[in-house]
Amino acid sequence: MAYEWRYTSLFITQINALSADRQEAARKKVEQICIMPEHFDFLHKTDRMQKARVGKYRIFFRVNGNLIEFIEIRKRDVAYKR
Repeated sequence: MAYEWRYTSLFITQINALSADRQEAARKKVEQICIMPEHFDFLHKTDRMQKARVGKYRIFFRVNGNLIEFIEIRKRDVAYKR
C-alpha cells in the first residue's frame, strides 16, 4: 500500500531543533515508517498512536487509512510523561 504523510507543526518544530546527525537519523526512520508503518508498536493497546525508536528519541505517529500523520518527536526520558 502506498502511503501519504503529513507532519504536524509541532513535529516540524521539534525535528528542526535537533542536531544535524539526529535530524538525519530521524529522517531515515520516517522513511522506514512510510514504507512499513505496521512494523512499529502502538503506544498503548487501545490507542491508535504508534511509536518508533530513534536512539534516545521517539517518533509518535498515527495511521489513518493511507495517511500517516507524524505527531511529534521527543527525547525518551520526557516522551512518556504526560
